Formats: sequence, structure tokens, C-alpha cells
Amino acid sequence: MSKRLFILATASLILSLTSSCEKDDLCASDFAATPRIIIIFKDDSNPLLRKAVTSLQVREVGQTSFAPLNNLGATVLNVVDSIAIPLKFDTAGTQYEFTQTNAVGVANTDVVTFSYDLGEVYVNRACGFKIIYRNLNETITAELPLNRWIQSTTTLQTDVTSNTAAHVEIRH
Repeated sequence: MSKRLFILATASLILSLTSSCEKDDLCASDFAATPRIIIIFKDDSNPLLRKAVTSLQVREVGQTSFAPLNNLGATVLNVVDSIAIPLKFDTAGTQYEFTQTNAVGVANTDVVTFSYDLGEVYVNRACGFKIIYRNLNETITAELPLNRWIQSTTTLQTDVTSNTAAHVEIRH
């Protein structure tokens, strides 16, 4: 009988602990995560059309490893028309090398600098604060001789506060 009483007491304790949680007591990863910058690729001659990049790798300038380009952590994507990459949260800028490799294996790398103001937003009691990026701006580093595969960039949203919409358009 005491074993049955112990199981009943344990079940009651677990039920009371879990039923007393409020939404501020739990931190869902969707709310806590610092947003990534979402980039879409468009056709330079017709900006209304998305244009996939044949083979794409992105690496922060000065780093040896490539950045994860999607939720699965892939560092090389083939025939891709959008990516989501992290921005630095300890400085007001991040510089990336975008490397496109064509069908015959020739790689072309362009450098894009993202500058922004850092901010924080309170999520809830369990999550605390997360970093957001305001006043986003991007520039392409000039190449000599002129051999850019990225022709231009356009800021679609100046504030990076979520992972729900595109922030930057790259035309190639």
C-alpha cells in the first residue's frame, strides 16, 4: 500500500509543479533566438525575379570556417535563392565573403559589409533579453579588376528583429 501512496504523492507533486508554470517561466527557442539576417537573391536585369546562386558559400572575413546558411547548418548550398546568416552581436558590423562557384568550378568571391546599430529587446522572464539590429546598411567592397558577381544590394528592412521576412536583396 505504501508503494501506491508514494506513486500517488509523486504524481501529485509533478502535476502541481507543471500546472503552476506560467508562459513567462518557459523560454521557447523561437522567442529567445537572436535573429539572423535573411538575404534573397534576385536577377540583376529583372529585379522582380528571384535568381538562384549555383553554388554558394559564405565566410566571415578573417575566419577559416564557413557560416551555416540554413537551419540545418549547411555551409554549401547549391541552387539557392535565399539564406539566413548570423550577424555579430559584439560589434556594429559584420563583413562576409560571398563565394559563388560556377558550373565549371571557377569561384568568384565578393565582400559585403553589413553595418548596424545594436539593440536589446526584453523577451520574458525566462528568456531575458535578445539582441536585435537596427539601421541595417550594406556595402559591396570594390574589386579590381572589376569582376564582381554581386552587382548591387538593397535593404528591404532596416531593422532585423525576427526571422520571418527578408532583410536584404542581393542582385546578381
